[in-house]
Amino acid sequence: MTEVHYFGPNLKRLRLQSGLSQAELGERLDTKVNGQAISNWEREINHPTYENLIGIAKFFNVMPSELLRTEKETAVGETTAVLDRIDEYMPKVAEIRRVMHMMSDFSPRQLDGLSEQLHEITSYFQPYVSMNEDGEPDLDENDRPILKQSKYRDIPIKEIHQVYQELKTIQSYQAKTRTRIDRKQ
Repeated sequence: MTEVHYFGPNLKRLRLQSGLSQAELGERLDTKVNGQAISNWEREINHPTYENLIGIAKFFNVMPSELLRTEKETAVGETTAVLDRIDEYMPKVAEIRRVMHMMSDFSPRQLDGLSEQLHEITSYFQPYVSMNEDGEPDLDENDRPILKQSKYRDIPIKEIHQVYQELKTIQSYQAKTRTRIDRKQ
């Protein structure tokens, strides 16, 4: 069996995954073809021109060679692509393992507490409904709750940064003082 025999099933699989009829696919290709041509290609009655093969590959965002492979050949090709990027994945795997090891040191109650803290932190970056003094939502002129962009915008970043810089200065001074004391002793 030649590689061309795999084109029909691959085309049909990609078309169905995209939720397109044969006619719809034919209309959406750069070089328009009728639904009957798509049907004939899928049933392997005939095969597309090189130009149509390239257009189909472009439409489905795949390499033309992928349209001519068996599922096993495609899986092997994907495995090779993963292996080519193994150096990129290894540090990520190591980080996941490190976090898993750290988490094993926490009790379920501590993990629940961390989860609540993370939720609280992420809420600062999400839109929220502003409330008035009575705890009721602020409403616009159409009586709809007013949605604010995020609490993060209300955080006094400049002031926090200034305090952080002052703390670093104090720590640096303390470290220098300790070094001088240690040298004298």
